[in-house]
Amino acid sequence: MTNLHCDVMSCSNNRDNLCCRPEIQVSGRQAWDSEQTSCSSFLDATDSAQNATGCSLPNTALDVYCEAENCTFNSNERCSANEISVKTGDSSPHSPSATECASFQSR
Repeated sequence: MTNLHCDVMSCSNNRDNLCCRPEIQVSGRQAWDSEQTSCSSFLDATDSAQNATGCSLPNTALDVYCEAENCTFNSNERCSANEISVKTGDSSPHSPSATECASFQSR
């Protein structure tokens, strides 16, 4: 399991910079840097249909499934890093493509 710090405050899974999901999926199969990755588990907090369940209890560690073949932490599509950070360059993203795995390291 990986310790996850999430700065994407517009995600309905985010509570106190942690994630309420038991796992996340990082996309970006052919990524060569963090900007080419994204958290495909992102759910827009402003979308009432997606936010119906809310975020109850955040996880301090969770499974991270990762498609980024060129990341040094990718081991059979699972993240082997002890800690990762998910962030955004946009102050309030409303789609997974506005997020990125800031811990991505190219092989």
